[in-house]
Amino acid sequence: MTFDLFSPAFKRDPFSTFARMRQEAPIYAHVSPGGATTWYITRHEDVLAVLKDNDHFVKDVRNTKENKPVISVRPTLHQLINQNMLFADPPDHTRLRALVSQAFTPRRVEQAAPRIQAAADELLDRAAAAGMMELIADYALPLPLVVISEMLGIPAGDQADVADWSQAIISPGGRGLGQRLRKQKMRALVAYLERMFANRRRQPQDDLVTALVQARMAAGDRLSQAELSSMVALLLVTGHETTVNLIGNGALALLLHPAQLVWLRANGGEWATAVWHTAVEELLRYDGPVETSTTRWVRADFTFKGHPMRRGDVVRVSLASANRDPAQFTDPDELDLARADNKHLAFGHGIHYCLGAPLARLEGQIGLQTLFTRFPNLQLAVPPDELVWRPGVLFRGLERLPVTGL
Repeated sequence: MTFDLFSPAFKRDPFSTFARMRQEAPIYAHVSPGGATTWYITRHEDVLAVLKDNDHFVKDVRNTKENKPVISVRPTLHQLINQNMLFADPPDHTRLRALVSQAFTPRRVEQAAPRIQAAADELLDRAAAAGMMELIADYALPLPLVVISEMLGIPAGDQADVADWSQAIISPGGRGLGQRLRKQKMRALVAYLERMFANRRRQPQDDLVTALVQARMAAGDRLSQAELSSMVALLLVTGHETTVNLIGNGALALLLHPAQLVWLRANGGEWATAVWHTAVEELLRYDGPVETSTTRWVRADFTFKGHPMRRGDVVRVSLASANRDPAQFTDPDELDLARADNKHLAFGHGIHYCLGAPLARLEGQIGLQTLFTRFPNLQLAVPPDELVWRPGVLFRGLERLPVTGL
């Protein structure tokens, strides 16, 4: 039994394939030509079980080895980029998350709300003046990029370069980057961040980089230089990548479901915040920004729900599929902005639950509410079947989303 999981046709509509997988092969073993096995998990119940199980499924591939390799005294470029909590298991993960949580606080996220609103207004002013908008490039991408860059303390004049360098980390194939150019961009990012850390140690500022540099455990433990570089790279990438897709996918879903927009206007009363909060949760469930969670590996041979897995096998859990599972959600393929008790998995679950989820939610809510309030006649400029989805198994997002009605 095989499933198409990589073609443009699949990216246009992954949900019909996921529905078949949940019925016919909910724990699906894909074997590569080289013999490596990747397990795709698609049912909500099973996805949740994997996300909760940190004993059998690990994020650090070194934990699948009999003798765990150590990080060298001079970390490699790969280690500099990946030495963060996203790719760590306890106790390393526990330590890293505790340190980063000291800097990335709810108060810091709440303080970003006025800047998110101002950035949204500035971008939409520009679009209105132009009379046209490509929603991804002109709004969904620059909005969270400006916000996370300013939170980190990256000057406006450096933000374009830093964004370009950080994109090389996650999407070399989609951008046509060769390995040499990708490494050049990654080295440029690391060099820039190291200069920034040194500057913040000499001259602390009221920004997230300073808070990370100064974060300290009770025992005096701090983030190392490599951990700082890796953590800021992670925040740059995830701090805007998920929100780009949340705004883009959410806008498309609303444009394709005009009755839901009517419901928002009728029940929101000035498009009330509480109603938009519920709406964003449903948009995250219906077509969220992450298709498949980041890679996990099987720590040692064991049997998962009747399926024998081997040490080192790759495991990918489909958040998008779990969020459309009829065993968990009533009418899962219907967009229902009034859906209550919406226990979706768009930001994962367990110890690796997305630390930036509150910021992404806030940006999505302000970004979408401002967009549709400002432009009530917004509509697609091309037929839906002409839209192109970005390749890759991790994120789910559009290449472009041209709109009219400004």
